[in-house]
Amino acid sequence: MPDGASLYDLLAPRDDTPGALLDPILLDQLGLAIGDSFRLGGTDFQVRGTLSKLPDGPVRGFRLGLTALVTDQGFAAVSDRTSPLPGLGTWFRYKLLLNDRDAEAGKAALETGFADSGWTVRSARDGLGDMVRYYDLFMRFLVIVGLGSLLIGGVSVWTGMQAYIAERASVIAILRSMGATRGRIFVHFFAQVAALAAVGVGIGLLIGGGAAFAVLPMIGRAVGIDLAATIHIQALAVAAAAGLVTAFAFAYLPLQQAQTIRPVLLFRSKGLSAPPVDWAALLLSWQVVPLILATLAFFLLAWLMTGDAMLVAAFGLAAAAAAVVFQLFIRAIQLALAHLPEPRARIPRHALRAISGSGQNAASVVVSAGMALAMLVVVLVLQANLRQEFLGASAFDVPTLVASDLFPDEVESLAAISGEGTDIVRFVATPMLRGALTEIAGQPAESVRTNGPEATFLLAGEVPLTFRSELPASSRVTSGEWWPSDYAGPGLVSLHQSLRSGLGVDLGDTLTFTIFGEQVTATIASFRDYSWQGGIDFLATFSPGVIESYPTTLFAAVTALPGREEAVERQLAADFPDLRFIAIGDTLKQITDALSQLSFAAVLVGGLAVGNGLLVLVGSLSTGRRQREADTVITKVLGATRFELMATAFTQYLILAVLAAIPAILLGIGLGWLVSMVMLNVDFTLNLDALLVVLLIAIAITALLGALTILRAASARPARLLRDL
Repeated sequence: MPDGASLYDLLAPRDDTPGALLDPILLDQLGLAIGDSFRLGGTDFQVRGTLSKLPDGPVRGFRLGLTALVTDQGFAAVSDRTSPLPGLGTWFRYKLLLNDRDAEAGKAALETGFADSGWTVRSARDGLGDMVRYYDLFMRFLVIVGLGSLLIGGVSVWTGMQAYIAERASVIAILRSMGATRGRIFVHFFAQVAALAAVGVGIGLLIGGGAAFAVLPMIGRAVGIDLAATIHIQALAVAAAAGLVTAFAFAYLPLQQAQTIRPVLLFRSKGLSAPPVDWAALLLSWQVVPLILATLAFFLLAWLMTGDAMLVAAFGLAAAAAAVVFQLFIRAIQLALAHLPEPRARIPRHALRAISGSGQNAASVVVSAGMALAMLVVVLVLQANLRQEFLGASAFDVPTLVASDLFPDEVESLAAISGEGTDIVRFVATPMLRGALTEIAGQPAESVRTNGPEATFLLAGEVPLTFRSELPASSRVTSGEWWPSDYAGPGLVSLHQSLRSGLGVDLGDTLTFTIFGEQVTATIASFRDYSWQGGIDFLATFSPGVIESYPTTLFAAVTALPGREEAVERQLAADFPDLRFIAIGDTLKQITDALSQLSFAAVLVGGLAVGNGLLVLVGSLSTGRRQREADTVITKVLGATRFELMATAFTQYLILAVLAAIPAILLGIGLGWLVSMVMLNVDFTLNLDALLVVLLIAIAITALLGALTILRAASARPARLLRDL
């Protein structure tokens, strides 16, 4: 339509004849041109133009026939709205705008209030069809990555605060000697933490709000509908609160350590870390109350963000268990090193001494680095599995057109104009016949209460059925087993996985179909899911030797050469005027594009999470830095060269990184498997090559940066640094 033009004006009656827009293919089939007239239900309409697409076309689902668009006044003029042939139906679609009511709640109210109306009520979510599952998968992935980012961000706060308190230990001791109370010390450093956390959260909100403006229109374009770029204040408030609570919860223990520093520290060497947390005293005092409240607040906020209390609880338990595992692991390693003979070589000997003798510092590095590495492994595993799920669903050749109830001679004619050198690059025909489901597990089908559109469709009358020996490439068995290709035993049937709950059946139950007046019974051998991007599949597929003897027609899928889809559609309409081809290519193409965008988004989000984990690794190296510098200066005075000092530090942190990586890999893969198989319900695949490459890079970065933390002390003149000790 030209800018400013009115569709109603274009279709307004002229000489008492209302206007219509027709699909271009329909013009070819009817031999019409713009300006010609046609009769619909006893009323004449004039063709005013062609209809290229509908605004909500991609989410309306597949439709038989081609589209004609008329005004409501023109439709009211149609005198005969009954179908011209028996078995065909007239469908009416209405769109409702709800005032201050959630769409899903409105849908539930309509279904409850008009249960016997025969209506099909669909919300915008239903309009996305099976794409809802993929968006839900991505949203769950975002939730897990978000919780993981909060966790490793909190670990970063913890290690950073530990390092900062150690740096300021002498200042705290001076303040205590001048009369500062424990509470004054707490408030002093808490104010700094709160200010920095507020700045960080503010920056995060700006980035997140900006991302919403960028991402929402992209999702809308992917599914063919307009999604306005909006910011939800409530969601931002919850996110801000979660960030602040996380910062407080992980900074609380270092703040407690700061209060335990006494003035006597002034008479000792500088750079010593604060005394470790006395857990027994902490748990038995009122000081544990803020930590408990922060934990409960974090759980509540995470619940508000995810809507899944079990997920949040499981994540929290897994994180706590992982921290305990890393603590026990490094303690066991330190104990073992204390009883093992030392290496003769000086560099590894000094590196192992530093690990076994550093106590809390080594444990802090292993716990923080291990948590970051474990989360990094989980994200990489989930990212790979989701990418496989998304790309696997969009990897099939999307058919352009499909047609049902074809006869063998028609299939032969279609095959003759397909293949190399033609505009039809692929043509596939599948046998099909129709039957009515009459018994389910020995009970009459009409007595079974169905759940879901697939089950309702299967009981709606005669439905398409097929038989196959091989599992199609676009299908995967989710439960049970597919029969062998040479199977010749009792009748088996494979159902779409939604029918398991939709019909209330399970493996081993029987289904009875009436086909051409005869009863055919088969045992459920498997449930399967199929990637409908590869075309239209069948809800029920029989094993060989069950229904082949009945007369069958054929279901055909046609794939056109890219860029020649419209030409192929017009060619088929001209060559086969009696056949009705359903154009599904554009819709499926938009779906595959959306899946590709989801795959890219999963990679992007996973990459950001990995980068966040690497930053935490870097931050973990700040723990005990001043003490390491002091040890370096003293060792240098005793005759060690700069190369030996740097090599020792590199070896020390290389060993610590490897020690952190060993349980991190096992925990990460285990959690990744659990989340993939149980929570996301996707196939678990493990890309060990990519996983090992990222882990090796992380280990190398840890070792290199660990060595660089003492570079200043190893390079400077000892006298200047000794004056600061």
